[in-house]
Amino acid sequence: MLDQESQSKVRIDPHEFYGRFRELQKYLGWTDADAQRVRSLADIVEPHLPMLIDDFYAQIQKHPNAQKVITGGKEQVDRLKGTLAIWVMELFGSAYDHQYVQRRWQVGRKHAEIGLDQFYTNAALGRMRKGLIDVVARDWPGTPAELATSLSSLNMALDIDLTIIQDSYIDEHRDIRRPARPR
Repeated sequence: MLDQESQSKVRIDPHEFYGRFRELQKYLGWTDADAQRVRSLADIVEPHLPMLIDDFYAQIQKHPNAQKVITGGKEQVDRLKGTLAIWVMELFGSAYDHQYVQRRWQVGRKHAEIGLDQFYTNAALGRMRKGLIDVVARDWPGTPAELATSLSSLNMALDIDLTIIQDSYIDEHRDIRRPARPR
């Protein structure tokens, strides 16, 4: 759930989150079979999670405009690595319900609140996507056709997450971006 302070800043009614999520799933053609395929990838991804997360944060350190929001040193990075691990494993093991959507929404809000340019959030998710696809493809136990179908489902899940996160950014910055009305 959103805390009271965050709820007061939300311009989209929190009850709309899930409706928007469901509309997005429908738009993309997301099905229960897609959800099951993504969940089935958890056992492949989990052993590679430390490497994926280390890569994620190593890349941030190479980009001063991304790195500047990390102000708490190694302790903060360690905490963020734990949060990222939870985010990734929820992608593969969660019920895609109201709470899931609210947690994804909070990711976007938090990144907007700390001043991380959406450019880096999108790029970081793209890097994570590439890493996830690489480890799934490398360790895939099934047929190439099954792999293609599973990766399509994974890509949809990541696209849905990215859209929720972007929606949150837009909601957070709506007043900033609104042009002044002529008098």
